Amino acid sequence: MTKRIVLKIVRVIAGIAGVVFWLMPLRTGVQVLLCMGSFVVLIVCSALLGGLDDQYTGYWPDKPKH
Repeated sequence: MTKRIVLKIVRVIAGIAGVVFWLMPLRTGVQVLLCMGSFVVLIVCSALLGGLDDQYTGYWPDKPKH
């Protein structure tokens, strides 16, 4: 239950960071820093999701018994 909540929160943060990264105009130095900061947050969230989300671990059948 807690793991699902954390995953949803991280996905929302990653989504917001992705939108900020995509739509941020690059006119001033502060905007460039915000854009790069949102990219870093997006990378961190992606790493967290990769480590926490075990929904797509793949399917490995059991070894056949001889």
